[in-house]
Amino acid sequence: MAIGLTEEHEALAESVRGFAERNIPATAVRAVLDADEEARPGFWPALAEQGLLGLHLAEEHGGQGYGLLELSVVLEELGRAAAPGPFLPTVLASALIDASSNAKLRAELLPALADGSKTAAVALDGALTGRRDGDSLLVSGTSGTVLGAALADVIVLPVAAEDGEQWVAVDAADLAVTPVASLDRVRRVAAVEASEVAVAADRVADGLT
Repeated sequence: MAIGLTEEHEALAESVRGFAERNIPATAVRAVLDADEEARPGFWPALAEQGLLGLHLAEEHGGQGYGLLELSVVLEELGRAAAPGPFLPTVLASALIDASSNAKLRAELLPALADGSKTAAVALDGALTGRRDGDSLLVSGTSGTVLGAALADVIVLPVAAEDGEQWVAVDAADLAVTPVASLDRVRRVAAVEASEVAVAADRVADGLT
């Protein structure tokens, strides 16, 4: 079945385009390019106020109750503006967490990701392993390059455990995050390393495959 944009989607695109024109001038992009260290962009609170960070999340978690198609419209417009910052990795992480069957994980992290008080990132590959230690999973290893990891408060990691692959949400403070040079200085990447990091059951994103 073909998927097309509706008039509502076009209106959303126009609204986000206007937001970008007002809040993301070329000077803001240039400032990020010239900066030695990455930082949250000045317009980050405005993204949250507009409901864009939680557009795809349920209202019970501080979201707007829309879906991934609407989120893709926002991503296209922010990409058109070369918007710096961790919008893509944060909403990717919140979408993964939202898809988890772990209600405690969703209740803990999704409201903070929707209101912009926390940012997140997702490692899509790497050599991370986990072994059981009581109710916890001890995670060790290194990821591939992770978009937005240096700005993330929480990083979602794929872990090879004895009982199969698990996705876990780990506080960045418990990980070693090392910036990696890349061609795109607007959206920077980093490597992530875990060394026997204990991940409790309520931080495992059950139900993801």
